[in-house]
Amino acid sequence: MIVANTNQNTKQQNTEERTQKLQESVLRYCLSLTGSKWDAEDLAQDTWLKGMRAAIHSDTAHTNPEALLLRIAKNTWIDQIRRQNHYERIIKQDMQEESKPDTSTLELEEALLALMRHLSPLQRTVFLLRDALDYSIAETAELLHTTTGAIKAALHRAREALHAVRRELASVSQDFKVDEDMGFLLREMAMAYQTGDLELLVELAQRDVTDTAIITGIVQNRRLQAVSRKQQTLVQARSHYSVQMAA
Repeated sequence: MIVANTNQNTKQQNTEERTQKLQESVLRYCLSLTGSKWDAEDLAQDTWLKGMRAAIHSDTAHTNPEALLLRIAKNTWIDQIRRQNHYERIIKQDMQEESKPDTSTLELEEALLALMRHLSPLQRTVFLLRDALDYSIAETAELLHTTTGAIKAALHRAREALHAVRRELASVSQDFKVDEDMGFLLREMAMAYQTGDLELLVELAQRDVTDTAIITGIVQNRRLQAVSRKQQTLVQARSHYSVQMAA
């Protein structure tokens, strides 16, 4: 019995040591990517969270957890840089067109509505990722968990359907009216696109307006995650400040 407990304690200790080394390796890599201790810690936290989700949805254990986590960290950082560049473009455009009326959101919602009407969920999602956000075929396939062949086929059909989309946009009247459920979906999709919230945009683009309860749940969960992450960041900042003061 004592031997069994000893073996169990040894295995637990080895597991903890491996986990600690893995955490240190991920944090070092994140620091090399970001060049900032604070950004590296945030990136490492996001990486571990996504790694956990990948493990939950996978039927088998990954043969090289470190390589998986480093790849997740790299892709996450690339997404963050893309979002930052997107923010900068929006800010620059706002500064240049400060004197003009703000109709960009309305026009975006009109465009999204046309896509919703003429493209299937997969087609419009692929179009947004590939042609609107400039993701590669391989990146799009990875994000949607499908093959490059399926992405190419969906993109081809989406581009063929764009003729109908353009005709609808050209004939849109000044009174842009939709029902409450569609309006909610379009507003959330437009906001996700404008803020660079790729995960939310992909989830919403693949939904039909009739999935009202699911859409509402997705949006609410996303907002709760944002609040929770903000709270965690504040706790980390306070803890770091307390340690510095104690030193």
